[in-house]
Amino acid sequence: MFAVLHSVLLMSTAPAPLIPRTRKPRAMSSIDRRTFVAATVAGSMAAALPAELLATESQEPIGPLLGHVDTTKAIVWFRAAAPGPVALQVVSQTSGGEETSKTYRAEALAEHDLCVKFTVVDLAPSTTYEGTIVESAATGKLADPHCQIRTPAAPETPAKVALAFGSCASSTKFFEIWDKIAEVGTDALVLMGDTPYIDKTDLPFNRQCHREFLRIPTLNALARSRPLWGTWDDHDFGGNDTDGKVKNKPQIRQAFCEYRALESFGDGEHGIYTKFRYGGVEVFMIDPRYFSQTEMSPVDPEKPTCVGKKQWEWLLAALEQSTAPFKVLATGMIWDDKENKEKDDWGTYAHERDAIFDFLGEKKISGVILLSGDIHVSRHLKYPTQKRVGYELHECIVSPLHDRIIPSLNIPHPALVWGEPIPNVFLQLTADTTQTPAKLTARWISMSGKQLHAVELTTSDLSAT
Repeated sequence: MFAVLHSVLLMSTAPAPLIPRTRKPRAMSSIDRRTFVAATVAGSMAAALPAELLATESQEPIGPLLGHVDTTKAIVWFRAAAPGPVALQVVSQTSGGEETSKTYRAEALAEHDLCVKFTVVDLAPSTTYEGTIVESAATGKLADPHCQIRTPAAPETPAKVALAFGSCASSTKFFEIWDKIAEVGTDALVLMGDTPYIDKTDLPFNRQCHREFLRIPTLNALARSRPLWGTWDDHDFGGNDTDGKVKNKPQIRQAFCEYRALESFGDGEHGIYTKFRYGGVEVFMIDPRYFSQTEMSPVDPEKPTCVGKKQWEWLLAALEQSTAPFKVLATGMIWDDKENKEKDDWGTYAHERDAIFDFLGEKKISGVILLSGDIHVSRHLKYPTQKRVGYELHECIVSPLHDRIIPSLNIPHPALVWGEPIPNVFLQLTADTTQTPAKLTARWISMSGKQLHAVELTTSDLSAT
């Protein structure tokens, strides 16, 4: 049964219409996003560093860190200190206690900002492997050359997994939140955008900000033993409220692809959409920026697109093929209307959002929930989509990881279950397929470890049959 675990529920008894509503521009009563961005960029350590220190900073190695991990392979990311060969040794133990090892090699090139990725293959489910950088121009500078790969259980094997989701992170403060994410028991981390804040479009500065972010000691430690997936939102895609017409879009994408180790990035040339299966959860990382406003919508030729034709086709095919009990549609933009002057929400693209919901209903796709970030407020909404989808769709909004909240965006909504402008918050999503019916638990957790709100859902609650 659906259960909300919270002391106070802010649920309206008014009839709940489908998500689209009339846009009502409103002034922000608290700090607005542009003010926050100006403060963030002005206060950035990287922006304040003189050129000679930046040169030194850019030569420091980073990693090794984990990217995509599944039952049979893992992608390990590393940034070298100088161009040249890099080697990763991966060691495992047999059931008899004997060690086996394999060495993977790559070349650190200046044209990729010295970032390398090792695709480690022939792994076994539910197995731990030790990785070590054993050859690199950085070897002598590495305080810790190690990482640990833990593969998830095979999809058909009952298991309990916990994924952490977060958006809107500082590169200079609140490092303890990454420790808390590890402490509460997290198997993997998913970054939902504005991770980091960049707000410029040139390639060198994008690379610099990504380096600064991945050098956060506690985040670095977390990603050495947990897979790290991510997407972008607006502030890591050129600036506030950006869309696909932003200048230098290929350079922004290049830096993102260099500093993330996803299994795929869009269609290989455009966008960064991707998906992954981890235990009982499949996460679909939707890219709402790269293609937005660049062509007409594949579902309505009279309106602009958000996701673009190629991503649209990819998403529908991937959803239909998914066998995961729980399916997460994750995007930086919230799935409704922010009701401010900005256009970057799914209320602007209601034609495509509603077409996704219609597809779920037509194909009887069960187990879907919605995740988003961006607005510096955390919220839980339960949309009345029974007739359209076959069950109620829950949206979990989690923002921010930093401390700059925007209370004015915690607007009333007939589908609102809970909402609070709380600083330093992340979401833990736990999927448990060891019980029948399988259970999904979403918990909003503060940097102090306090549970702010929670919801439990079973496959029965999310069944389209």
